[in-house]
Amino acid sequence: MKRYLYPFALLSLASLFLVSCEKKREANVYINPELLLPISCMKLDKLALDNEFIDTFNKLYTFDRECKLRLTISHKKDIVCNSPHNIQLRSAGKFPKSFLKMELRDGMELVYRYYIDLSSNVDEYDIKEGFVRLKRDLIEGKKEN
Repeated sequence: MKRYLYPFALLSLASLFLVSCEKKREANVYINPELLLPISCMKLDKLALDNEFIDTFNKLYTFDRECKLRLTISHKKDIVCNSPHNIQLRSAGKFPKSFLKMELRDGMELVYRYYIDLSSNVDEYDIKEGFVRLKRDLIEGKKEN
């Protein structure tokens, strides 16, 4: 009986190792080194945002329509890529399903960017998590590596 359990135990251990080793995707953050921290205000560019996301952002921060720093949010859901260049990512199940990008600009100059690929569609949790990082980096002035 023991020799029949050995392959099963080995297979179970291997699958547990593979599942537990998958890291959460990390955000890519750019902060212009010339940006004076902490910032005092932001204006939200609502052009490309869903209404549900506008409400979420308005709950997280009081935006100033007169501020010269403009926060633009872009995201894409249900990404499908049929390119043969991504065959390894797709077959391993690591191809992103969506992304979230937050860019802060002073006029046309990019002063901050937060970008993350996600394994599920962008939701309120992802927005809150990204905005917490933005606030920590820009409003509290604590740069994270």
